[in-house]
Amino acid sequence: MKMKDKMILLLVCLIPSVILAQTNTTVTIKDMVIKEPYIYAIEREGRLRVWQIDTQKEASITYDTNCVFTAIALDRNKNVVVGTKDGKLFSISGNGLQLFKQLRKPYVIEHIVFNSQNHPYLVVPNALYCPITDSYWTDFYHDYSPMIVQKRYLFFFKKQIKTYFLSPSRIFVDNNDVIWMTSYYGEFGGSLQLFDSKERKIINTPIKELKLGLFFPQSIFSDGKTDAIYITSGIQHFVPSGDIFKIRNYTAEKILDNEDRPHDERLFIGASTIDPTTQTLYIATQKGIYKTPLPENGRITTMEILFNPQLYWEREPLAIGAKMAIEKLWFTDGKLFFLTSQNSIGVYQEGVVNYLNIQ
Repeated sequence: MKMKDKMILLLVCLIPSVILAQTNTTVTIKDMVIKEPYIYAIEREGRLRVWQIDTQKEASITYDTNCVFTAIALDRNKNVVVGTKDGKLFSISGNGLQLFKQLRKPYVIEHIVFNSQNHPYLVVPNALYCPITDSYWTDFYHDYSPMIVQKRYLFFFKKQIKTYFLSPSRIFVDNNDVIWMTSYYGEFGGSLQLFDSKERKIINTPIKELKLGLFFPQSIFSDGKTDAIYITSGIQHFVPSGDIFKIRNYTAEKILDNEDRPHDERLFIGASTIDPTTQTLYIATQKGIYKTPLPENGRITTMEILFNPQLYWEREPLAIGAKMAIEKLWFTDGKLFFLTSQNSIGVYQEGVVNYLNIQ
């Protein structure tokens, strides 16, 4: 194929992403959790929403409308916990919201996770914070960074530093109470920060197999049976690409490598999840959601398309292409839930896809 033809093909591939990016819904969901029989979610504008799973109808919940919610999670007892823009943590029960922690300073709570002791750890601006001990950590070592971070000294001078905290886009706690935090910067790659929440110390052990300049993290998850951690990496920068890493003992191997596929069959890998009962891996891509048996060893050899939802796509601001439209997958009780950037929350069951009404 001549260079001119390749450029024309590239533009044709990118046009749908650009056009679809012009269509915006009035309400977008930032994050969600599932606690039977409800779906709990927070909007990007800061409101809290609740739906019944079976009927997919919205349920009422009472709270102070002055609260701006910025984070949501489940604790180890499956209680729903939400954080606010002004440093408050609430738990949700049948009686509504109960305040159980007020930070000393009104920091924006960006993420919430709980370790096996049910101790909360929060991402606040420029730090990982534990409200129980009133401790925070910022000195994460970055051998590679997609951005230049400088520190001022002697009042007037600045120098580039390698020890700092990057606010993550994805966060996950593994079976050993290690907090995994990844950040994504489009074509410039990504970052990985690790923290031992049991010993309360930063882990600066590098995972050499992760080339951070070519690392585009989309999701972090486990198989529910072993200590392995899985990270999906994907980007559409001129062409789609994606990999899935399996990490054990801080050593990573690819179980899905786009280099194994012909150019016209390569996939933009997004959020993924595993059904722990059947050990089935569900993978979001630009062509739809696939499923495949999770291999015990080696790489994925076959994938089956499950369904292809029709979604609005946004442009990726840090790459020449589209941003992944599916931000989160969650499998429970025979249903596959998927959080999208523009099309609400989808529910797939037995060949049927429904979307929650978020207007």
